Parts: sequence; C-alpha cells; structure tokens
Amino acid sequence: MNFDKPIEMPRGSHYGSDYYILFSAKIGRVVRFFSKLEYMNFLSLELDPTVEKFCEQPLKIQITEDNKIKEAVFDMWVKYKDGREELQEVKYSKELTDDSKSAIRSQEQIRRQKHWCEDNNVPFVVRTENDLLKGEYLIQNQSVLAALVRRYTPNSAHYYDKLIVRYLEDAAHDGRKKVLVGELISKELLPIGCEWAHLAYMYANGMIGLNIATKPLDHKTEVRLYA
Repeated sequence: MNFDKPIEMPRGSHYGSDYYILFSAKIGRVVRFFSKLEYMNFLSLELDPTVEKFCEQPLKIQITEDNKIKEAVFDMWVKYKDGREELQEVKYSKELTDDSKSAIRSQEQIRRQKHWCEDNNVPFVVRTENDLLKGEYLIQNQSVLAALVRRYTPNSAHYYDKLIVRYLEDAAHDGRKKVLVGELISKELLPIGCEWAHLAYMYANGMIGLNIATKPLDHKTEVRLYA
C-alpha cells in the first residue's frame, strides 16, 4: 500500500469543533485533523524516528451488510522504516465500551474496519488516549518539538550531530547515561540561537532521546543517546 493524499473530508461531516491544519516536516505537506486525539496521534508519528511516512484519512472502504453498503474511513495509514504498514483508527477509550449512540456508531465503524483488514491481511490498530497520553507534559512538549522541526533548516548539521553524540557517548562511558540541555549549551555543542531547534531535529531523527513526558522543556531536560 501507498497513500500520499488523504480523502477529502468536509469539516462538517465530523463531530466536534476541534480542527487542526498544519505542515508536516516528515511527509512534506499540509495535514488536517478533525479532533484533538487525531492531532495527538499525529504528533506521536511525526516525532517517531521509526516511522517513515503516514497519511491521514487514507482510505474509504465499503462493506455489504444486510444487503446494504456500509462505509468507513480510516484515520491513518502508517509505514515504518522496517517495512511494516498498518491502518489506524483513533478513538477515546470510552467510545469502545459506552452504550451511547455515538459510541455504538464508533464501535460499528471499528468492527467494519477490522473485518476489512482481516479480509485484506492488513494490520489494524485502534489507538486511544491511553496510548498517546504517557505523561502530563507529553503533548505540550511534542507540540513544541514538532513546531521547531517544521521551522528548522539545519546548517552544518553533521558537525553538531557528531559533537553531541560523541559527548553523550563519553558521558555514558563515565557512567552518566543522561546529561542536561543546559550542559550541552554551556559547552557550546549546539548552534547558537538554534539550540532547541537542533535538539528537536536530532530527536525526530532518532539520534537522541529526551525526557519529555513528565517535565516541561527547559535547561534541566535530560538528553541521552537514542535507544
């Protein structure tokens, strides 16, 4: 499978008032999302170095049930760098168990999607807030990092990449698996004026890890080699 362009979905066809439109540095185009949860899922994929590319609203399927044609649209198609692919649906966990009309509608949609994926031998994943909210500051920090990556054109990237990786390797050899952002800045290992942008770039490309789940981004943010 390969999906480069989303199905056009009128904003009025979605429930809720949240709407996000922004540029994805990973796939090089504008993306649109119709809920905060879809946006959160985007952030996780945009900053995941194991993800090669993705496409929102990639595919509309049709299934015949009770002599009626039923349709469903997937929220996301994802291709990983190791060649794996999957189709995703993003729902709040309550929608999977509640008995409200909207929840039942969501459950029917997922049932159709799962059935289609089983018939077509395509991995299918349902992601909820439990998969995406791993800490109090995660979404806030991911949003900042993704915005920095969008706006950053690294100059002399390999020079700074090597400096930081070598410094982290030496620190690990000395028994320090993590160092603080402030330390890297004080050692002048980052481009002046673009310190956080370069760290975001390295993070999104799988060169370093950052503790972004439980604390806001600041000079005390811990940096480690990507594991």
